[in-house]
Amino acid sequence: MVCEGDCDDADAAVNPGAEEICNGIDDDCDPATDENVDDDGDGQSECAGDCDDADDTVFDGAPELCDGIDNDCDGVVPADEDDADGDGWMACDGDCDDADPTTYPGALELCDGIDNNCNGLADEGVDVDDDGDGYDECAGDCDDTDPAVNPGAAEACNGIDDDCDGFVPQSELDGDGDGYAICEGDCDDTDPTLDPADADGDGVSSCDGDCDDTDPALNLDDADGDGVDTCDGDCDDADAATYPGAPEDCDGADNDCDGIVPASEMDQDGDGWSVCDGDCDDADVTVNPGVPEDCFDGIDNDCDGYVDGDDDECGGDDDTTGDDDTTGDDDTTGDDDTTGDDDTTG
Repeated sequence: MVCEGDCDDADAAVNPGAEEICNGIDDDCDPATDENVDDDGDGQSECAGDCDDADDTVFDGAPELCDGIDNDCDGVVPADEDDADGDGWMACDGDCDDADPTTYPGALELCDGIDNNCNGLADEGVDVDDDGDGYDECAGDCDDTDPAVNPGAAEACNGIDDDCDGFVPQSELDGDGDGYAICEGDCDDTDPTLDPADADGDGVSSCDGDCDDTDPALNLDDADGDGVDTCDGDCDDADAATYPGAPEDCDGADNDCDGIVPASEMDQDGDGWSVCDGDCDDADVTVNPGVPEDCFDGIDNDCDGYVDGDDDECGGDDDTTGDDDTTGDDDTTGDDDTTGDDDTTG
């Protein structure tokens, strides 16, 4: 409405909120707004034909620059400002073949009869045998800085395409990432736990069968010659009597490597004798085969199976048959000595 500031209530495009355009009309109803302003200072306003009044290199009649922009505002970007082959260079930048992505200023010169680097020469440098191996790049040398690499070279175990056939042999690749390829002795290049290194320095690698290449005590050496190595479970490879399945000896050692020393081999009372040594009471330090028999305590102290008077150590005889010494007679039959007579016969 006119009362709200509309300066032409017959034209819907004219009101205080409209944008001022180049039409000779006060579109925004603000006489102070000039539609003929040169915002970028290039000497030309939008009304005068500047198609980008925020860029002073763009206006009607401006010279075309090599920037991919319509500088002269004719509605066309010149073809030489387009990077047709996507190599990052336009013809106006010096790309001498904008249909070939291998051709641009500074490109690597190839042996293809083309001026790849756009210096006016074709194949310069690549037809020279730089490494002296008898092959230049045009003859198929895929690395003319290394004399060991050329089409006639033999493949070495180095992860390089030595013979320039475009392939690195699978045997030269480290498939499992353990640092070793098949050609370097990796016995299984799909398993990173198997490699030819002897990590624990025991003389055997995991590829040789070392069951734990971080522990030098576990290896394939049968040091004691008992037919079993530590990888097979020998718990003492310095003792030929000790291995899995060995008979238990009375020695306080785990001979059969089951992780248990039998209780009968233990000296429970600390008297120097175990049950398997003959200790008949391993809870009593005064009882073992090495102590003298006490003839009056009712105990088999020396573990010989005889108690007190029955033990030879105590002397005498507790029965009524025969005589144990040369003094007197213990029965009424016969005579045991040379003094007197012990019976009533004869």
